[in-house]
Amino acid sequence: MTKKSVGIYYFSGTGNTEIVAHLLAKEFEKSARVNVVKIEDVLKGVVRLKPEEYDIVGVGYPVHALNAPKIVFEFVKQLPHGDKKAFLFKTSGDPFMRGGPTTMVRSRLCQKGYTVFYEGLLVMPSNVLVKYDDTLVKQLYNTAVKKAAKMAEDILSGTVKIQKDDILSQVLAYFFSGLEWMGAPFIGKDLRVSPSCNLCNECVRNCPTNTIVRKDDTITFGWGCVACMRCIYNCPVNAIKPRLYKFFVLKEYNVQKIIDDPTIKGDYVSKDTKGYFKRFYDYMIE
Repeated sequence: MTKKSVGIYYFSGTGNTEIVAHLLAKEFEKSARVNVVKIEDVLKGVVRLKPEEYDIVGVGYPVHALNAPKIVFEFVKQLPHGDKKAFLFKTSGDPFMRGGPTTMVRSRLCQKGYTVFYEGLLVMPSNVLVKYDDTLVKQLYNTAVKKAAKMAEDILSGTVKIQKDDILSQVLAYFFSGLEWMGAPFIGKDLRVSPSCNLCNECVRNCPTNTIVRKDDTITFGWGCVACMRCIYNCPVNAIKPRLYKFFVLKEYNVQKIIDDPTIKGDYVSKDTKGYFKRFYDYMIE
């Protein structure tokens, strides 16, 4: 019997969606052929876009302002028309409103001929404003491992699971994501490099939109920022800082380090948890 083939296209700013994409791929590989591709590599022309090679196409993204980042919609525009089954997976720092509606992304894919039959949310550590306790980070990762396994099983078996998006959530997503798309370039222009910058070009190489450029001995930031935070958290000498948006950035962010630390237990929330994090437990057990 011929194995099904799955193509996973994803965008990840600081690594959460990338972690989930590879968790899904690991599960798919047990009974299917899988290829994992970064959306930015497609847009930059590094990787040729070939969805026709797959039986099922997956698109993954981090939630920005209750919607997909602008770069994801740019990717969908480049998709060739085709009659393909597709699934969506998204990551969010909070289960609030299930990460926002999927209607806009789904409808764009449908216009291209893709039939979206499955949608899933995986909550991962927040990378802005509030730093999660290490034990919560580990617990969210452990939950993602289990949920990714169930998602892969459901997708390969053809289970239909579409998120129900009410009109209010769609209006809010349209409004807030519109503001985010307009505001993100200003966040990028607000960034500066400190004298500790050693001109290693890590930020230039890793910018998903090529908006960071080295000019002689200076790093400059253009107007193409999508507020992914990657340049800030991945700088090896911690030299990139915002001027006005300092409150937005965490002092430290390294999810993989916490995942790899066997001494950190994933037991932050339980059935007895009250207050803000109660809904995290509800998400974990659903």
